[in-house]
Amino acid sequence: MPKKKRVLVYPCGTEIGLEIYRALCFSTKYELIGGSCNYDHGSFVYKEIIENLPFITDESGQEEIDCFERAISGFDIDFIYPAMDGVIATFGKYESRFKETLIIPNPKTASICRSKKQTYLKLKGVVELPHVYTSIDDVKAFPVFVKPDKGQGAVGARIIPDENELRKVDLNKNIVLEYLPGKEYTVDCFTNAEGVLVYAKGRGRKRIKNGISVNCTFENNPLFEKIAQAINSVLRQKGGWFFQVKEAKDGTLKLLEVAARIAGTSAISRNIGANLPLLTLDLFNGIAINDVVLNHYNIELDRALNNVFRLELAYSNVYIDYDDTVLHGDRINTSVVKFLYQCINNGKRIVLLSKHAGDLNEALKHYRINTLFDKVIHLSKDQEKKDYITSSDSIFIDDSYGERKAVNSALQIPVFDTHMIECLMED
Repeated sequence: MPKKKRVLVYPCGTEIGLEIYRALCFSTKYELIGGSCNYDHGSFVYKEIIENLPFITDESGQEEIDCFERAISGFDIDFIYPAMDGVIATFGKYESRFKETLIIPNPKTASICRSKKQTYLKLKGVVELPHVYTSIDDVKAFPVFVKPDKGQGAVGARIIPDENELRKVDLNKNIVLEYLPGKEYTVDCFTNAEGVLVYAKGRGRKRIKNGISVNCTFENNPLFEKIAQAINSVLRQKGGWFFQVKEAKDGTLKLLEVAARIAGTSAISRNIGANLPLLTLDLFNGIAINDVVLNHYNIELDRALNNVFRLELAYSNVYIDYDDTVLHGDRINTSVVKFLYQCINNGKRIVLLSKHAGDLNEALKHYRINTLFDKVIHLSKDQEKKDYITSSDSIFIDDSYGERKAVNSALQIPVFDTHMIECLMED
């Protein structure tokens, strides 16, 4: 098998960086390395991390870029996948300083997409745009909408109700737009090496949290692809990108912004077959992308905070109960079985300790897990599980508080209920 190409994702703890991980973590062609300038969630997700990298922003210059290159020089990086808008624009500006391949469109496109003002100037007459007020005196009706010229998500974006509030806005850093009261949509796109738009699919932003769409479904509107084609004909995108539109009072879709990157919520596209991070890496790796195989079904994405733990616990043996632990009601507890396969991957011994009332071997065969355990011990009701745990280098998993208390008191080993297994998972 050919050696995997090493891909540095920076900064790896952003929503974009985490989606890149989810999209590529099982790839047979690419090996992911997380890059971080601080202690963020990426360090709990990426298996290999380069920490304490320089903090790259829009204001970063050649000195910071050269420092960044020196910091990653010993890690044999093939590609750098920027995961934040300001990083994309800055890396594009100093593209010649990098020996690695940068996963960005041409620097001019990256710069234009970073600025709302530049984006609107470039696309004037190409797509419908909201009216941009160049001074406070131009505003004849309120409310208006204000957002940073250089920003991401909805950070800093707000509705301004009157002239007094508008005068508090720094017009050098913000852009003042007509207020669009209708629905907002994001359209995920992919452009191949020849500049052909291969994929464009819109989704409604049904719930927003901290500027990020956390619930969405696909919306079928032929205007989405028409607008995507128009933008694609002017901005030289390469790989995955997206744009956002919103309805005006009369229902007209007007452009809010264009980004030269994938969106975190593009996970919904990945789950019908359009893995935009993988397609983008393949494209920069010289693979021709002319179409995408899509599944056709209704799908809804909802996102929430996810728990990931780092546990300082060493053990070689797992002793685990069957009823209400491996089995929940009449169904397999798939979270438990996922953990057990993690144990198999890590070479840990698994012993089933059960007081199952029926034929245990037949039950295991029925659920097709009879080969999952290194040893199966079928106890009678009057036997104690603690008496069959023979190694102190062990953990014990059982839904019964009484069983856990007896084992912990007798052996002083860690004991876990089923709801605690999440802290034992590597990811």
